[in-house]
Amino acid sequence: MLLFVIKTIFPAKQGYKLDIFNNLQGPEATFKSPAILMIEIFFSIKYANICIKFKFYFQRSLIVKKVLILGGGYAGLSFIKNLHLDALGDYQFTLISKENEHYTSILLHNVASAGKNITLAYEKILPRQIEFIQDEIKEIKDAAVVGKKAEYNYDILVIALGFSSDDFGIKGVKDYAHSMVNYHNSLDIHRKLETLLQEGQKDIVVCGAGFTGIELLGNLANDWASKANLHCVEAMPAILPMFDSDLALKAKNYLEERGVNFELGAKILELKQNSVIVEKNGEQKELKSDFTFWTAGVKGNEVMQNSPFFKTARSKVEVNAFLNPIQQKKEMKNIFVLGDCAALKDEATGRFYPPTAQMAEQQGKYLAGIFNSNLTSSEPFSYNNKGTICSVGYSYAVGVIGGVSIRGILANYLKRIIEAKWILKLKF
Repeated sequence: MLLFVIKTIFPAKQGYKLDIFNNLQGPEATFKSPAILMIEIFFSIKYANICIKFKFYFQRSLIVKKVLILGGGYAGLSFIKNLHLDALGDYQFTLISKENEHYTSILLHNVASAGKNITLAYEKILPRQIEFIQDEIKEIKDAAVVGKKAEYNYDILVIALGFSSDDFGIKGVKDYAHSMVNYHNSLDIHRKLETLLQEGQKDIVVCGAGFTGIELLGNLANDWASKANLHCVEAMPAILPMFDSDLALKAKNYLEERGVNFELGAKILELKQNSVIVEKNGEQKELKSDFTFWTAGVKGNEVMQNSPFFKTARSKVEVNAFLNPIQQKKEMKNIFVLGDCAALKDEATGRFYPPTAQMAEQQGKYLAGIFNSNLTSSEPFSYNNKGTICSVGYSYAVGVIGGVSIRGILANYLKRIIEAKWILKLKF
């Protein structure tokens, strides 16, 4: 049997015989010691295995499609973590990220207020089949991506670059406001805030009373109530517009009991170094601010609007039910856009879905299913809203699960479970 394997790997050619065969057949064979013979057999088989592996990887490099994944947030990692082993072997996957670690973006308020570490190193959570490159993406082109360090070619592109802050053209926001857009920037905000509050009592203004603004206010009220006068400015007449009025009022009352002052129905006109100019009831008003947070709006990643290859609106690309860009100059079936950079329309309402971590995670899982089917699946993406919970400090939350409103410790407990479930998925 061994002779058959060896002859199969190294077929004899006319006028040429390996010494190993002379030891195994024929009366004219020259005697060699068993030890030498075994060494020759061992190295012959070892050499054959190396050749076979080299041939496999060489052929694979010529055939396998290159898949670039831009961004390692909820959408990008959900895609990676839901890929089957077969799919990981069928494509050459490369993740490119500006950071060398994943951070839980829905917890950035914990970083800005308390300096908490919410990161996981990619090297500890990525499958070994995924190549990782740390680089900052500058522009996306047809068949190539331009990074700060190099240019990368692709056959298939998965865009999951996350969000950037949207100032809506309001004067002074870029110069005087602090926007939480990533882990390191939020940690820098925390250090500046901590240094400022060491000087004594200060006025802190949070612009925006949506999810991020309210979660930030909850933490600030817990962490800095004795050293800060907390204010929230919101153009809408109520906070948390995604919830019913009763639930939103519960959150507002909870924060007010902890010293937060709300300026609702106040349109922000301008930010200055130590104040926020608003218009309320037809009159202008100047609010003192020693430290201003901007949580009033986000848009897609600015890489999108800096890439003439795409037609964008607010740094987003409109996508179809298969997450391919539409309304573009050319068909882009080899490009998929997920998360904050994707503008996906709800067919039932005709409106675009708001960007959420839940949406990004489901889109990543859906796209992994497409690759697991070797791009043969024709099932469109369908969003399943499982509920929403907004934390208001460390021990209180409000939300809706399965159409039922919840609040208090139970809501806060469920929120923590959701956060922990994501971390566990990344680690295992």
